[in-house]
Amino acid sequence: MATWADLDGELETWAAQGETPTFWWRDDDTQACTADLERLIALSERFAAPLHLAVIPVAIDPGLADRLRASPQVYCLQHGYAHKNHEPKGTRASEVGRLRDTALIETDLREGWRRMQQAQLPNLLPVFVPPWNRIGEQVLPLLPQWGYAAFSGFDARPHPEPVAGLQHFNGHIDPIRWKEGAKFAGVEKTLEQCVRHLRKRRMETTYKGEPTGFVSHHLQTDADTWEFTEALMQRLTRDAATRWISLDRHIR
Repeated sequence: MATWADLDGELETWAAQGETPTFWWRDDDTQACTADLERLIALSERFAAPLHLAVIPVAIDPGLADRLRASPQVYCLQHGYAHKNHEPKGTRASEVGRLRDTALIETDLREGWRRMQQAQLPNLLPVFVPPWNRIGEQVLPLLPQWGYAAFSGFDARPHPEPVAGLQHFNGHIDPIRWKEGAKFAGVEKTLEQCVRHLRKRRMETTYKGEPTGFVSHHLQTDADTWEFTEALMQRLTRDAATRWISLDRHIR
């Protein structure tokens, strides 16, 4: 486990090497304007950290686009289609898993993208975020054919080799513990995720250019998680210790 002192020490090591680590922020499960979404956007604006909303396309609230136009540093990504599990009982949940027919997956995703365009969401990027961060290994190589330029999962990449024409922007920090209901995972456990990925980037050339991803879920965020998120953002943005990016400038 890690402490705030461990995070400070890791950031100081980066600075001593003349480097500034990049971060990006993804939040999952948006469909409508809510008080929690407003709170999330306010945090993003306060810390000048671009926010990437993974939007569920099946039933986008008509007022969402108008609200987001007022916040130009908020971007929209596609979060599956209906956030519905299609894997057999007893297996891990996925909407785009290894056992579902790929033709059905393609139909859903194309319809989802059409709905996001129809909703006129601003700053819409061709980035696919699978519900539950799970995607079948056979599905991933098809994403470029379906119009996606990038993929975002969590931590480990779901395919053993890079997929031609598909960039990866994964999440690496999730402050929520999901088993038995969404609760704050704890300060030390969440900081360990952050410090571990920063250290990996610093020490392994392969991962040097991979931005560290912070993943939030505004609809499932309890008071302790909100408090930690604010504290983490304060720490990471203090004295320009890190640089927060928007994916629109990095997608080729």
